[in-house]
Amino acid sequence: MRRIVSILLVILMFMSTTMLSFGEKEQRSMVEVVDGISKKTQEVAGVNLLMGGEDVYTDVPSILYTIKGKSRTLVPIRFVVEKLGAEISWNQEKQEATIVSDDKMIVLKIDSATAYVNGKKVKLPNNVPAKLLGYNGNYRTMVPLRFVVEQLGMEVNWIGETMTATVDLPKQSIKDISYYEIGATSYVSIKTTGEVDSKYLYLEGSKYGGQDRLVVDIPNASLDIPNSNVAITGLWKKDINFNGIASIRASLFEKEPREVTRVVIDLSHPRSHRVYYDKKEGGIKIEFSNRVKNVEITKKLGIDAVVINTQEYPIINTINLGNRMVVDILNAELATNKNTIDVNKAGLKSIRMAQFEPDINYDKDDKIVRVVLDLEEGQSAEDIFVSTEENDVVIYINNKPLDTINYYKESQERGSLTIKLEENVKSHIEYDRIKNKLKVSVPKEYAKLQDIDLEMYDDIVKNISIRNDRKFYYVNVYLYDKITYKDYMDNSTSSLMLEFTNQAIAGSKYKGKLIILDAGHGGKDPGAHGSVIRVNEKDVALDTVFRLEKLLQEAGFKTHLTRKNDTYVGLYERPKIANGLNADAFVSVHYNWHPNSEVRGVQVLYNGDDPFRDNKNFARIMQNKLVSVLNAPDKGIVHRPKLVVIRETKMPAVLTEMGFLSNNKEEANIATDDYRQRAAQAMFEGIKAYFDSKL
Repeated sequence: MRRIVSILLVILMFMSTTMLSFGEKEQRSMVEVVDGISKKTQEVAGVNLLMGGEDVYTDVPSILYTIKGKSRTLVPIRFVVEKLGAEISWNQEKQEATIVSDDKMIVLKIDSATAYVNGKKVKLPNNVPAKLLGYNGNYRTMVPLRFVVEQLGMEVNWIGETMTATVDLPKQSIKDISYYEIGATSYVSIKTTGEVDSKYLYLEGSKYGGQDRLVVDIPNASLDIPNSNVAITGLWKKDINFNGIASIRASLFEKEPREVTRVVIDLSHPRSHRVYYDKKEGGIKIEFSNRVKNVEITKKLGIDAVVINTQEYPIINTINLGNRMVVDILNAELATNKNTIDVNKAGLKSIRMAQFEPDINYDKDDKIVRVVLDLEEGQSAEDIFVSTEENDVVIYINNKPLDTINYYKESQERGSLTIKLEENVKSHIEYDRIKNKLKVSVPKEYAKLQDIDLEMYDDIVKNISIRNDRKFYYVNVYLYDKITYKDYMDNSTSSLMLEFTNQAIAGSKYKGKLIILDAGHGGKDPGAHGSVIRVNEKDVALDTVFRLEKLLQEAGFKTHLTRKNDTYVGLYERPKIANGLNADAFVSVHYNWHPNSEVRGVQVLYNGDDPFRDNKNFARIMQNKLVSVLNAPDKGIVHRPKLVVIRETKMPAVLTEMGFLSNNKEEANIATDDYRQRAAQAMFEGIKAYFDSKL
């Protein structure tokens, strides 16, 4: 048996050097580590780590370490142990790490297969010792995962398909799921037999013609609700149809290597949420109430504005107190530590915010966030315009006339402009097809407008400006190409309505196709980096994705980004987003790295184990476009079955490598806007060509 294992490891090592050597990837299929004692370098298999269902990223990766044909998963001791609530200390002289929990003291010595647990000598499994290992210049004490975790009362399992070790709390059962309300807050309670972890994901399906859903995965937990038909159908469901909660569903999502129960809450409209384990109630509690996340002074439409950012569409009351403007956000909680912002510009002295104790104007159980704008002398609340825009309350200072003109983006291809008039009067409209400019002339006696410039840039309207002379206001609307319009009067409000349609998008054969764009790495995971300019992969990947998104949207595709800023998104969460939104394709964007700095070119990785997803064909088409558009060396398409992001997805999926940051010339190119724009263009043409082959 030992000989067979050794042969398999040799094969694995051979494959990794011939097929998997390109790139310092998220999953790190093979990594090069340095022994901190002997200084010897060796290549070992990287391991993904899930703790409580959440991806764990460390600067020195978890690895599969082999001694005499026997392997164990080694993990960085400090990061992992502290996540489990224990404490750790290091004795440099003895080269020993000591782990202390409530009832255990574990001592491990570097390069020793013997440990001590509460003073008792214990042999480590497979004689694989703790090691001091380095990766990319970082050195960490690495310890056998299963041994340490099980000593601390947790459970370990192994997902061989993606080389993933899982660490979970001891197995529990879900005994009840209920819904209730307290005041303006709704709750879903998931009762368990003991403490459990959870990992949740909010899917904005309403943006793509479906409905929003909150998906909560509970690892190492079975679904065992008494007096239900779960044992027969495998599904528990309850219809709510109240306060934005449509229904609650629960089923066993995974059976092996440990059970994972998935609870899905279907929402009739977007809702903000908080998910946590409540020891008092003995289970997971899901709380639905709006939360005020941030208040800031910024530019909106090119104008100074106060923006109150909430987690769902806000319901507001405004109170004019002369030298103060009060904005109450109803059914909301304050989720920022800032209580006062000093401004002292644009007629505004300061902004104050607090959780407001309901007065006689509200019910005693109401949750209200009050935001107060203190105005400078001479400034009146009459000159302030307050509006709600998606999840924001936007307060325009010194721009009360904005309440007479309103532009609204209805969908990807449609927008509408409303101009409020004092009477139902016909306005004169001119359209300059050469300049793509629409000019509306409004007699001054029928409207109260003000000179203003509003920047849009939304694939329909570039900007809107208002100018005036002695007799007329002139509303100038600058449009993109292939925009048509129609106008009519809304007699009930005495408003001129202008509706715009982007015909290129409305008539696109790609309309309705949803592409998930996944910018690799992010946040605490920088990915690869160059050696000269020190370009970080996470930064250029995100920039390239933004460029690709714009090209796709202009062609009529729908898009969703797994990350929109410098945040870390877990490996399993990325495909979960794509699957939950029922996307048509998944493209993960990366930049490559190789120890040989002469290596350059482009490459596409795919999972060939599932022929029904057409991954290989998608990869081949994408690679052809990358090579031709970028005029780059062809590194081919490569079958990578263990990459989580392209294995766990349920639609055609590829991972693109857009150049080598380890090559000085390619790093210099990648650092330029021009190269990243061409990289986006190449992927765009590849995506189009793939769907053209299917239409």
